[in-house]
Amino acid sequence: MSDGVWEMFLAGAEPGAELRRRWRSGLGGRPDASAEVLLALLEGDELHFLYRRGLPAPVLDAAVVHPSKGVWGRVAESGALSPAQWERLLDALAGRGASGALLAGLREMRDDFAARGERTAVGVERPPGPDAVPPRTPADIAALADTVPEIPAEDRTYGLWWVGALFHDPDAMRQLAAHPNRWVRRSVARAPRLPADVAARLGRDEDRVVRLFLSESCADAPAETLLDVWSWWSGSFSFPGRPRNHPNFPREGLRRHADDPRPRVRLLALDDPAAPPMLAVRLAADPDPEVRARAAEDPRLPSASALALLDDPDPTVRRVAARHPALPAATLAALLRDPGTAEDAARNPALPLPVALWMAAADLAAGDHPEAIPA
Repeated sequence: MSDGVWEMFLAGAEPGAELRRRWRSGLGGRPDASAEVLLALLEGDELHFLYRRGLPAPVLDAAVVHPSKGVWGRVAESGALSPAQWERLLDALAGRGASGALLAGLREMRDDFAARGERTAVGVERPPGPDAVPPRTPADIAALADTVPEIPAEDRTYGLWWVGALFHDPDAMRQLAAHPNRWVRRSVARAPRLPADVAARLGRDEDRVVRLFLSESCADAPAETLLDVWSWWSGSFSFPGRPRNHPNFPREGLRRHADDPRPRVRLLALDDPAAPPMLAVRLAADPDPEVRARAAEDPRLPSASALALLDDPDPTVRRVAARHPALPAATLAALLRDPGTAEDAARNPALPLPVALWMAAADLAAGDHPEAIPA
């Protein structure tokens, strides 16, 4: 029974500082980490998870009143705080006698984040000044567009501010999407929403950066464009996960790509919800490590195949395999006790919550563990 495995794990030798650090780092990196675990991690020394977006509100609420600057400072820098949480942070610091200079600096940071949130879109340049006015009429729009200099195909500049100011105007978007200047068309592609005909036109644009920007920024990007961009673009920090996590990215029928000669396209076969478990087994033996890594994270992969990938020649594949929930409890417990695999094993969703809470504790000792461990 797995409960016996976890009782033995908790009763084992007291973990050293490095092993505990790796546990806490792994737990903080779990996208499904519970608020209970994250709250326990606030008392430790692995706090990078505080920069993550989407943290539970109770974690942010606790962090803003935490006495450690390593905690409240990180959530302040993350840009994730609500106006009410900012006020609680400032009130808590003022109550602890923080200097006026510190409080003023934090207020400036708060206001800067608020101003960023009011900008038109990521990837669009800021207006040159508070009095800058975009063109209004089709004639004025055409005249200004004709003054935009040509840029080389390899240029990755920001979208033009005045085009961004017109994102709400579908007729202006139609007009500019047909302009011969690639900088103008790239700027249109940064719009968060576009009429279907404009998105379709830009999705076929001869300039592949237009198609890339459309895939990153626009909720109306066509599915076929997203699939094309995925085949040659590995992603960016500004738009994490795009284009693969785009709502329009195709899912149905992706099994047909299982034999594609391009590894990046081949691995998409497992994104098909109808893909059978045997396809995961087959791609777990693929010659390309990126494809094997995709198979290693697939929940349809049987336990035996996940175990085999723990010995894969590629370190990334081994790391992903350590997170697979089908691993036997005894194997997962052994991985957690090995400093080389502990961090990834701590991200395994099969880890029982009581064990995760024990591992997250800043101070723990062998024998100091929960009374009941679920099977």
